Amino acid sequence: MSDNTGKFKKAMRPIDVWGLALGAIIGWGCFVLPGSAFLPKAGPLGTAAGMLIGALLIIIIALSYGYLIRKFPLSGGEFIYTKEAIGKRNAFVCGWGMILAYWSLIPLNATALALISRFLFPGIVQQGLLYQIAGWDVYAGEVVLASAFIIIMALVNIRGIKQAAWLQTAIALTLVGCICIVTFLVMCSSDWSNLTPGFPDSRRWWKGVFSIVAMAPWAFIGFDCIPQSAEEYNFSHKKSTGIMISAILVAAILYIAVCAVTAVGLEPWQQLLAERHNWPTGHVVRNTLGIAGLSVLGIAMFCAVVSGMNAFYISTSRLMYAMAIEGSLPKWFSHISPKYGTPKNAIIFIMCASLFAPWFGREILLWIVDMTSVGAAIVFAYTTASAAIISRKNGDKVQMWIGWFGCLCSIFFLSLLIIPGMPGYLTFQSRVVLLVWIAIGVLFYLNIRKSYVKGQN
Repeated sequence: MSDNTGKFKKAMRPIDVWGLALGAIIGWGCFVLPGSAFLPKAGPLGTAAGMLIGALLIIIIALSYGYLIRKFPLSGGEFIYTKEAIGKRNAFVCGWGMILAYWSLIPLNATALALISRFLFPGIVQQGLLYQIAGWDVYAGEVVLASAFIIIMALVNIRGIKQAAWLQTAIALTLVGCICIVTFLVMCSSDWSNLTPGFPDSRRWWKGVFSIVAMAPWAFIGFDCIPQSAEEYNFSHKKSTGIMISAILVAAILYIAVCAVTAVGLEPWQQLLAERHNWPTGHVVRNTLGIAGLSVLGIAMFCAVVSGMNAFYISTSRLMYAMAIEGSLPKWFSHISPKYGTPKNAIIFIMCASLFAPWFGREILLWIVDMTSVGAAIVFAYTTASAAIISRKNGDKVQMWIGWFGCLCSIFFLSLLIIPGMPGYLTFQSRVVLLVWIAIGVLFYLNIRKSYVKGQN
C-alpha cells in the first residue's frame, strides 16, 4: 500500500454483508424480466425449475468462494485468488471480466429508474426528447434522473463503508418485505389456474428450463460481492459461506415469487404476454391491487435499483483497488481516503464512467449486460479452479473435488452462452460488445505486461 493511503475500516456486520449480497443479486431484472424473458422462454413452472437448478449450481460455486475468503481475507476477491493459484496473467483476465460485469450494472440500475417513472409517473420525467437510439427514446429528464442517482450513490460510498452498509441493509430488508406483501396479496386475489400451462407451447420444456439456467450467472451475480469487502468485516470470515448461501436461496425465492405474481394475474399468463404491455408485472399488480399495491411494488423496485447500485459501487471500487495494488491498474486507484477509509479515487472514476451511460439509452446497455453472464461464468471458473488447486496443496481433498465440480458447473454455464444453438446463446449485438471488450483488454495488457508480470508465469 502506498504511503498516501489510509486503511479500510472494519465496520461491516454479518447482516450488512448479507444485505450487500442480496441487494446486488436482486436488481431491476427481478421485476422487468418475468414478462420480457422468463415467462416467454420457460413459462411459470420452467422458470421456477430453472431458477432452483441455477441456484443450486451457484451454491456449489459459492462453497469455493467461502473457502477462499477464509484463506485470503483480502479485497479483490477472485482476482487475488486467481493470482495466488494460477498466476498474474490469468488474474488479469479474471479481473478484466469482473470490472465490466460489476461496473455495467451500476448505470443499468440507474437507467431502470426511468422504467419505473414511465409506468408510475407517465410524462413526469419524460421531458426533453433528445434522440432515439436502438429504438429507445432518450429524454433529458431521464438522463438527469439517472445521473443524479449515480452521483448520490458515489457520495454515499465515499463517505464511508459504515454509512453504505447501513443503507444497504435497510434497503435490502425493505425490498424483501415489499415483495412478500405484494406476492401474498396477489396470490390471494387471483385465480391460480392462470398459471397453466407450466411451459410455453412454442418450445420444448427442457429448452425453456435450460434457458433460465443459462441466465443463472447473471441472475445471481452479486453473491460474489462478499469477498470484495473482506478486509472490512468486523466478524469471523468463517460466517461468509452461510451468508452467501442464504442470500442465494432468498434471491431464488424472490425471483420465483415475482414471476408467479406476473403469471397468475387476472388472466392466463400467455394471454397477458400476447397483449404486449410495457411492464407486465406492473400491469398485473395495478389491476389486481390498485395504486396502493403498485406503490408497494414501486418501492420494492426502487430499493432493488438503489441496493444494486450501492453494492456494485462497493465491489467494483474494492476490485479496482486490489488490481492497482498488484500493478494491473494505475496506482492512482489504490488510494484510500485517510478520513473515510474508502477507495475514493476508484469510486470517483466509476462515477464518471457511469455518467456517460444514460446518454446511450437502455437498449445499448442491455447488450452489455447480456454478455456479462459470459464474464461471470469465466470468473466463476477461475475461482473454483483456484479453490481446487489451493485446497489440493493444503491436503483438503473434499474441497478440491467441490472446487473442480464447481468449475464444471461454470463451464456448463459458459457453454450454454457461447455455443451456437444452445438455449442461452448470446445475441449478435452482445457478441460484438464482448469482442470489443476483449480487444480493449488485450491492448491494455500488452501495454502493462512488462511491469505487471515481471517474468512470472
